[in-house]
Amino acid sequence: MKILVFSDSHGAAGRLLRAAEAHPDADMFIFLGDGIRDAEMLFEKYPDVPAVAVNGNCDMFSAVGGNYLDEQTVDLSDIRIFCCHGHKYGVKSTLMRLWMRAREKEVSLALFGHTHEPFETVNEGVRLFNPGSVMQGSYGVIYVERGAVSASHGRI
Repeated sequence: MKILVFSDSHGAAGRLLRAAEAHPDADMFIFLGDGIRDAEMLFEKYPDVPAVAVNGNCDMFSAVGGNYLDEQTVDLSDIRIFCCHGHKYGVKSTLMRLWMRAREKEVSLALFGHTHEPFETVNEGVRLFNPGSVMQGSYGVIYVERGAVSASHGRI
């Protein structure tokens, strides 16, 4: 399974769409907040691709932000994924609270944005992954196969 992960588009819907166009074989989209209207444009363009989105701190001002949760857990056949923007876990100063929440949720992959910086680490079996900011040209590509996860950062 190939999952495209986006965050922090902040109105750069064109970049979001270009990244998706570069991966016509994507099986799922995950949007991690701060540009929820951009995410809705993506989801409308690709209605057959399953999609998950969560609100970011800037989405509270969006008329459509009320349609989305601040965090979600996604259960796939092979793995469990925790999705959040990250602002409520203080990810700009520490990843400890996010890691603890991921452990509490019993996930093997926690996705977050907010910092605008591509990032990946694995700690005690939990992979923390930030796709970076679509607005700044970065997104994530996650492959899941038989419970194994690999992740990389793409550039637009």
